[in-house]
Amino acid sequence: MSVDQQSATLYINVDTGSSATRGFVLATFKDGDSYEFFVHQLPNVEARRASEYENNKRRMNDRSSLIRFHQGDESIYRIVGEIPGHAGTKTDPNMSKSDELVPKVLAFVGLAIDRIPSIEPDEINVKLNFMLPISEWADYQDMESDLLSCLLRGFSYNGQHIEFAGAVVKGCMEGAGVATVAPKGSTSYVGVCGHKDMNFIAVEDGRPMEYPRSKTFEGLGMSSIVNSIKHFTDDVVGAKAVFRFISLMDRPKQAENAKKELAALIPAHRLEQKLTFTRETFESKWEEVCRRIDRDRGIKQAEYFFLVGGNTYLWHKRFKGLFGRAFTSLDQAFKELRDTYEEINSQWAYRALDIWLLHLASTGRTWGQS
Repeated sequence: MSVDQQSATLYINVDTGSSATRGFVLATFKDGDSYEFFVHQLPNVEARRASEYENNKRRMNDRSSLIRFHQGDESIYRIVGEIPGHAGTKTDPNMSKSDELVPKVLAFVGLAIDRIPSIEPDEINVKLNFMLPISEWADYQDMESDLLSCLLRGFSYNGQHIEFAGAVVKGCMEGAGVATVAPKGSTSYVGVCGHKDMNFIAVEDGRPMEYPRSKTFEGLGMSSIVNSIKHFTDDVVGAKAVFRFISLMDRPKQAENAKKELAALIPAHRLEQKLTFTRETFESKWEEVCRRIDRDRGIKQAEYFFLVGGNTYLWHKRFKGLFGRAFTSLDQAFKELRDTYEEINSQWAYRALDIWLLHLASTGRTWGQS
């Protein structure tokens, strides 16, 4: 069936980040109707046996997804999102994003189908873009092939069979969204402040470049700061408390409230020692970032420098000071994203901006015109 004969086209752009799977969906129908929305889910993935899948598939909700798909002749069973017995987000910073990408993306597709009324996947053409970090970019062709096979051959989502009439799947390097708004003919870099690493993506003619033009500063993501402070009873509560404390270090009154959050997690007699260590750890990470940039002529000479990622708020002022006039603010894009989707707050906007800009570009739009 050709695209023109189908009742709808589904555009999906998804980023399987370490803190959450998130992305945007646009469904356009021949009669002129359309649905567009933001979707997110916890990033947890856990294997299930076939018997567990059959027993549990009717008990799932929008926070948990049971997925069955094929790899060759083998049936794979996974639970994605909120996993029974696991509180909040349980991520392994050393786990390859591509290892779990297929079930995460299939769960995302299932969540999207749930949100669109009266939709029949076997009458739909889907156009799907997924993001990979540059450190895993070598895997993108395998991921494209695996996902395309699942979408056309069919997979099971919470007991529902989903199979599309046609599909186009494209892997994109992180930074690809911001790359669409970088000035043509310029030397541009996108700093991606991630959970595990910091990546600096070179941009040329509106597309992100591979190594060696782009760089990964390994171990300089937020997890390296959190993991170096071993005093948390729960990784989610602890990470959020550290995040707030670091982000407010230069604002004494607000920092005092963040300090109280940490006080609930740290024995009183060790609190000041831990707070000092937290400050010193963050400052040492920043000093290491500056040293690496100073040794890299390409990044250092960027005419335009953009900053995105879940930890943008922590580093924004420092990168602005480091790059001066080359630092290119995306504040208006952040504002438009928050204003467009009421469920997206500032923190979600930092995480979702890159994939949102890719979503707009893939549907023929740009921010300011969406």
